[in-house]
Amino acid sequence: MSLVKSSPELDEVRVQLGGVGTRLEFLHDVLRAGEAARRTAVRNDPTGTAGRRAYEAHVRTIRELHIEKEKWARLVHGRLELVCSPDRSVAMGVMVGDAATGQASLFPKNARRRGAATEMVTRANAGDAASSLQTALFVAGAGPDGVALSEEEAFALKTWFLLSCRTKIGDTVRIDCELSQPKSFRDGFVIEWGKRIPLPALVMDGIEPTNDDGPEEIDIPVDFR
Repeated sequence: MSLVKSSPELDEVRVQLGGVGTRLEFLHDVLRAGEAARRTAVRNDPTGTAGRRAYEAHVRTIRELHIEKEKWARLVHGRLELVCSPDRSVAMGVMVGDAATGQASLFPKNARRRGAATEMVTRANAGDAASSLQTALFVAGAGPDGVALSEEEAFALKTWFLLSCRTKIGDTVRIDCELSQPKSFRDGFVIEWGKRIPLPALVMDGIEPTNDDGPEEIDIPVDFR
């Protein structure tokens, strides 16, 4: 597994992440947990088991670390599984990206089509007044140890996604990643990002063969227009 060496660029990344309320170590631990969970799948599992297990571990770990270390809270916003800051102004989730993920000079997109909940938080990120008409449909129940947002809080919420792209390279896996805020959304895909924080790639060895990835999450497409 690669080690992230200190550098002026890395120090700047840490400052930016601190502004969101997170740490590089947390985000890399989320990706490690997902990779470890993925590797528990075997060829005779149902197709998509590896991807589902990775997604579940990503969500669980991003929540556990921020709840324990930073006093954040579990949030289910629409159909998005998120974790929310104590003041309810910031939320984070996870998303699978394409090969441009983590590359500051390139424009990444989500690797799989997403639905109305992602569109809703993207509009809120952009300050789209039209999204305030939709937030009432997505105000979530708190659930166990979670929070429920008011309509006003949902409209003001800024949502970030830990975007990751996994690539096999020989006997290793490279996970390129960034923490970014979608700003514009069309036909199931992010077409513009607001703030992006490209992160150092994570490299892990000891690959075991797994079955194909499945859907990253439940986020049913709904056309409001």
